[in-house]
Order: sequence, then C-alpha cells, then structure tokens
Amino acid sequence: MGKKPKRHTEATADREKAIEALYFARKCGLTKEEALKMFREAQIRIDDG
Repeated sequence: MGKKPKRHTEATADREKAIEALYFARKCGLTKEEALKMFREAQIRIDDG
C-alpha cells in the first residue's frame, strides 16, 4: 500500500476565503482586494461568541 497524500488544509482554507471574498465583492460592488482586506481586518469567527 502506498502512502496517502498529505492534505493542504491551509491552501484549501485560503482558497475558500478568496472565493468567499470574491462573492462578497461582487455582491457589494467592491474589488476583490477590498473584500480580502475587510475579511483580514475583521477576523470575525463564529465561535468567538
């Protein structure tokens, strides 16, 4: 049996954030960069309460 490939969770998470930011940007009339900047500055998480 061969080894299973390692999952790149950080790359997947970054890709998902970029996709979400692009959707948000289109919906709100922003650029992708503006949306990514807002996401980085906000750092809001569901479990922060």
